[in-house]
Amino acid sequence: MLKNNTNLKLYEKGLYFLSLGGIGEIGANCYLYCCDGKWIMIDLGLSFADEQYPGVDLLVPKIKFIEEIKDNLVAVVISHGHEDHAGAVAYLADNINCPVYASSFAKLLIENRLKEFGKLDSINLNELDSSKNLILDNFNLRFIETTHSIPQPQAIVIKTSYGNLLHTADWKIDNKPTLGNSFDTNSFIELGNEGVLALIGDSTNADVPGFSSSEDDVRKELKQVFSRYINRIVVTCFSSNIARIINIVEAAKKNNRKIALIGRSMKKNIEAAVKSKLIKDSDIFISEEEAALIPSENLVIICTGSQGEKRSALYRIAYNSHRNIHLEKDDVVIFSSRDIPGNEKSINALKNLLIRQRIEIITADDDLVHVSGHGHAEEIKQMYNWTKPYISIPVHGEAMHLASHKNISESSQVPITKILQNGKCLKIAPGDCSVIDNIDTGKLIVEGKHLYDSDSNFIKDRRKYSYEGLALISVLINSDYSIDKNIHLSLIGLPDEDLTNIREEFKTEFMNNYIKLNNDQKSSDQNVRNMIIKNLKYVFKNFLRKKPEIQVHLIRK
Repeated sequence: MLKNNTNLKLYEKGLYFLSLGGIGEIGANCYLYCCDGKWIMIDLGLSFADEQYPGVDLLVPKIKFIEEIKDNLVAVVISHGHEDHAGAVAYLADNINCPVYASSFAKLLIENRLKEFGKLDSINLNELDSSKNLILDNFNLRFIETTHSIPQPQAIVIKTSYGNLLHTADWKIDNKPTLGNSFDTNSFIELGNEGVLALIGDSTNADVPGFSSSEDDVRKELKQVFSRYINRIVVTCFSSNIARIINIVEAAKKNNRKIALIGRSMKKNIEAAVKSKLIKDSDIFISEEEAALIPSENLVIICTGSQGEKRSALYRIAYNSHRNIHLEKDDVVIFSSRDIPGNEKSINALKNLLIRQRIEIITADDDLVHVSGHGHAEEIKQMYNWTKPYISIPVHGEAMHLASHKNISESSQVPITKILQNGKCLKIAPGDCSVIDNIDTGKLIVEGKHLYDSDSNFIKDRRKYSYEGLALISVLINSDYSIDKNIHLSLIGLPDEDLTNIREEFKTEFMNNYIKLNNDQKSSDQNVRNMIIKNLKYVFKNFLRKKPEIQVHLIRK
């Protein structure tokens, strides 16, 4: 049973770890650490909604728990700017009463989103100098530069009176990164020599053998791929994968092509990258209107939609509903991203639509147009060999990724490995390492700029409508309690070939029961409505073997 109120005295002494999002899933990363009653949060990200949330694209973690600890939550620290780590800050800005720290690029992305929401002044957002320690109540944080697919990724060393923790965040070993310096192996070796009590580590590719490839390999491959085609080239990738976009820019420049950016988040993130001087060839970008006018052999389109999102730029282009961009036979679409688990159906549907239009599809299965920003199994093993932690806590992955991570940690002779669930609070020290509390967590759905509980009735209704359909019935009751013969029945999401038969069968069933009621019973709207629903359910069961949602419009004259 999840708790709504927590005994905070439990946390006055000791070192604790709690995930409000990011364990058992890809995305929505939100991790809390407590040391002797003081708390810090690392990351506050969003995730993609799957088919159990019809019509919903995004989810954010439910962080109601921080209301209970608001006087002792001393900071939110963002490890890097990817939306699954920083994207929920703007949505949950009103819930954050402590300082938020982020590197210069992540801060710029967060600021852009806060401006959209009109909440730029709602939080105390600070630029993090990763070359210096961040000293907070009961915590001393130090930052190790890593390599990933976005500027300024960093692992976070959390020094406490109980020992050092290493929160790896997203990382891989890349000695030829497009952005930043080569992977800093020595800092992790030095940390291991200091001693690491617990490693809280990325599990995304723990089930992938070997080592990941370098982003530099993608840079070379994209140049070659672009040179093979004389038609329009579309590349879809995550808008926050700045390293990839820089490599696309280089490939376009090498092949005498201009670039059009399609998608609001894509444009915003590139503006931030140009402003940060990460992209210096800004003259290569042209507007959507210009893109519609230049020869296709001179054009590259970079757009959002790699996960098949129905509101994305690529989805609109594929369905020929984009105002300026239209694809033609023999154009090329490159999917330069991984398929996030749960999105496979929507991605394949989009690919099939493009293929039916005789548009060529290129994925990482065909050419090296994507490498992951997350380390593979051998890289994770090396991290354990360098840091030698006493405890391993796998995070950032579904159950299969967490299990693979556990296998790696145990084969690396880590004494204790704990696979947790969101909401399970782990006492790390002193004493036995064990779960001591269960905190209410879950997801909030994003509808526009508003948030609603994922268990809201309208989502349950929407889900039921999508599976069982909806029946709308209008019944007119005259002043003498007689029923008007014109009963209106509409079916939504249900076959209507038998509509007339269903309506007539309902009339017979309903009237046989209605005439048995006395006038007092007939005067009760609730009583009549319940009878209508019961009789209509009976008819639907006989005709359709379905249990649609039924909405009754009762009218009295």
